Amino acid sequence: MFKNLMYKLASFMQGRYGNDKLNTFLLLLTAIIYLINMFSHSSLLFIVMMIPFSLYVYRALSKNINKRLYENNQYLKIHTVVSDFVKRQYFKVRDFKTHRYVKCPYCKSHLRLKKRTGTQKIHCPRCNEDFKKNILF
Repeated sequence: MFKNLMYKLASFMQGRYGNDKLNTFLLLLTAIIYLINMFSHSSLLFIVMMIPFSLYVYRALSKNINKRLYENNQYLKIHTVVSDFVKRQYFKVRDFKTHRYVKCPYCKSHLRLKKRTGTQKIHCPRCNEDFKKNILF
């Protein structure tokens, strides 16, 4: 009986999009809103919770695979930018006592320097340009 159910589910999902990073995010967002709603018992919050869940189900069962791939790629671009920003901020806080982070004015890469105050002459290893930066503290 269980094998028959799995076979029917597999044949139903044939040609459908399934799961990806954006769907995982939507499901996680739904779970977080659900947990908040467990304590507040708000019908408005329940309706808000159903929006990402409906999008999750719609995307998972969709047969327009190219459109879903495009949406996932757009999400991954945004996710990468936000994730990199959060990681940089974490490293800045973690290394505050020993290092400083500066951005190269030429190639916009982020450089990690040992903590020294005053005007520093910095060589960017990525673009091989030299620039001066005043580090206050």
